[in-house]
Amino acid sequence: MSLEAMISATEKSIGLGEPNLIQQWYWQRNGAAFAGNFAWCDAAVSYWATLAGERDAVLFGTDYAYTVAHASRFKAAGQWHAMSNGIKSGGIRRGDVVFFDWGGSSEIGEIDHVGIVTDVSADHKYVFTVESNSAKVCARRVRVVHGTAGFGRPKYKAAKPTTASSNSTASKRPQVSLAKFVKASKADPPKKGKPVSHAPTKYVDQALVAERLLYAQYADGHFGTGPGPVATQMEHPA
Repeated sequence: MSLEAMISATEKSIGLGEPNLIQQWYWQRNGAAFAGNFAWCDAAVSYWATLAGERDAVLFGTDYAYTVAHASRFKAAGQWHAMSNGIKSGGIRRGDVVFFDWGGSSEIGEIDHVGIVTDVSADHKYVFTVESNSAKVCARRVRVVHGTAGFGRPKYKAAKPTTASSNSTASKRPQVSLAKFVKASKADPPKKGKPVSHAPTKYVDQALVAERLLYAQYADGHFGTGPGPVATQMEHPA
C-alpha cells in the first residue's frame, strides 16, 4: 500500500450521497452515537485509510470522526503544518490530509472540515481535493488558502517498485531455447520414454494444447511421430 492506494480509495467514493455505507461502517465500528446521519467528512477519511491499508499513517491506528481531534493527533506526532505561510511556502501536496476552518484561521480548535489533497495547481493558487460531507456528497473540490487551516502529512508506506516486480514475474516464466528446440525437432526422439532432446519442449506442447492445436494426450515433451491436429480437427475429431 502507499499514498497512491489512499488516493485510489478516496476517489472511489466520489458521488456518494447520504445516508451511506461510510456512515454505516463507522457506526458499526464505533457505536450508537454514530447511528444517525452524522457529519461524516472525517469518518470518510478513516474509511479510506482503512481500505488503503494506511491506518497507521493516516489515523495513528484509530478512527476519527472529530476533525479537531484528528488534526491534534497530527500535531502531537510533529506532522501538522499550519497554512499560515500560504500554499507554496506551506508545501501542501498530494496525499496530505487537509483541514479547513471556514472562519479563515489556522487554529486547530476552530477546524470545521477535512479532505484529502489530490493535487496543487502549478501557480500554487489552488489546492485540489476530494471531500466527503461537502454539500452532503463526496466530491472533488478546489480550495484557496483562505479557509484552509492546515494539513497533516501521513507517513505513507513506500510503494513497491514495479520494475522489480515485473522482473520477478518474468524470471518465473518458462524458458525455451529456440536453438535447442529446433535441434530437438530435427532429432525427432521417440514418442515415449527417455531421453528427450530438449526438456522445455513440454512448455511448447502445453502452449499448443492451450491454443487447441494439439491433443493433450500428445503433450509429453517429445517430438514424436503422433498426430498434432489443428483446431478444426479438435472440434471434429475422427
